[in-house]
Amino acid sequence: MTAATSRQTQEDTITSDDELVLVEDRGDWAVITLNRPEKRNAMNRAAQDRLREALAAVHEKKAVVVTGVGKSFCSGIDLTEEQPPAKPGRRASAKIGNWAEVNEEIRNHPAIFISAVNGFALGGGSTLIHNSELAIAGESASIGTPEMAFGAWAALSGPSLINRVLPKHAAQLIFLAKRIDAHTALRMGIVNEVVPDDELLPRAFEIAELIGSFDPITLDWGKRAFRAMVNTSWEDAMELSRRTGSSIAAARSHEASPLD
Repeated sequence: MTAATSRQTQEDTITSDDELVLVEDRGDWAVITLNRPEKRNAMNRAAQDRLREALAAVHEKKAVVVTGVGKSFCSGIDLTEEQPPAKPGRRASAKIGNWAEVNEEIRNHPAIFISAVNGFALGGGSTLIHNSELAIAGESASIGTPEMAFGAWAALSGPSLINRVLPKHAAQLIFLAKRIDAHTALRMGIVNEVVPDDELLPRAFEIAELIGSFDPITLDWGKRAFRAMVNTSWEDAMELSRRTGSSIAAARSHEASPLD
């Protein structure tokens, strides 16, 4: 089933595990669609595992559009799912949780990610937006970091938000635990554009098509450099920029070698 077909699915239809995340191949780019509309695309463990499979399937793409079926982009981690019992013994300090690992795979993925935000993007769902390089919001989008209202710290959506916006804006979302609309998200720098809902996917696809026309090696190394430069000093960023240029040249030379 393709992402386009999934949009015709009734919102009260329960999907099987292999349909929880859909992948549509568009040549140089791809579309990943979260397909659990009966739960506002909340990510249970099966959906998270399926998303990891989808990320691996589009590893060679230059750009990836991420969106959701129905009236939600992603309402976060499914908190109604029964958690497996903790294993006895000391928990390793390096263990960061499955959803964090999913987001690390997005951050380290060679493709440029474009969130097409339709409807609700809450908690872990907002993390997907923050960890995408670009984001387009439909006018009905509603973005929030609600964990504080539940007596919990925003363990993943908090750091990803703080890494993206000004401190006062991050504090507003984290400590008031109230959702913001698409135009407020644009003003805060959480999204790049706001478009009418019916223009959301066409605009996201237009951007993906443009990125898909660029050199894949430069995109890959450029994304690595961009991630590393965020919040670094001018001197460190310039040194990294010089190394990135050398790495791109070396990667092209390696790719062109007939001995490999």
